[in-house]
Amino acid sequence: MAILRSPHAHARIVSVDTAAASAAPGVVAVVTGALMAQHNLAWMPTLSGDTQAVLATDKVRFQGQEVAAVVAETKYAAEDAVGLIDVEYEVLPAIISPQGARAEGAPLIRDDKEGQADNHIYHWESGDAAATEAAFAAADRVVKLSTHYPRSHPSPLETCGILADVNPATERATLYMTSQAPHAIRTVFALVAGLPEQNIRVISPDIGGGFGNKVPVYPGYVVATRGLAPDLAGRSSGWRTGPRT
Repeated sequence: MAILRSPHAHARIVSVDTAAASAAPGVVAVVTGALMAQHNLAWMPTLSGDTQAVLATDKVRFQGQEVAAVVAETKYAAEDAVGLIDVEYEVLPAIISPQGARAEGAPLIRDDKEGQADNHIYHWESGDAAATEAAFAAADRVVKLSTHYPRSHPSPLETCGILADVNPATERATLYMTSQAPHAIRTVFALVAGLPEQNIRVISPDIGGGFGNKVPVYPGYVVATRGLAPDLAGRSSGWRTGPRT
């Protein structure tokens, strides 16, 4: 499987033409956000109570976001076919800093969320607010410091990966993957697939480096598991006919 990613940080998807990719030698299926949406799989829940796009449908919200995926008989055929997918974008203003996200008139990134009027994500408090304010009020001196932590991401030599084995007869799924959090992965997959957790087995062998970046449920995992398997909740996926890893 190979994934097509957005070159833009913020853009509306006008159209996705997969005809050439679908006709390429060795291609089994080309999966788009629209196809995933037909089976209510374009968005997935997160453990933080939010939602995350599996494959973009309306617009992309960060550079590198997953737009489409190609399943082929070989990795080379999949990569070649990805280059044949033609996506027309309407480029929108991008935000490059937290301050810019909070600025008046900033473009709304998560316009998919009902009632979302700005880019504020959440408000979090801990402790005794009144006692804290009283301590500051009684202090001889109050010091404020604004600091910037630059964007960073761990990059271990051992990349993320998944091998999905879904058995439609037993309604059980076995996932071999380089995950630091197999139990969290199982919970989210249960939410997405509509399967009980006891029907999902996640096997994480030696994963090498991780440093946190092998904890999340990446969209490619969902596409590999759900896009290549019959809908185990009772709906036919329509883009595969037999077991495939």
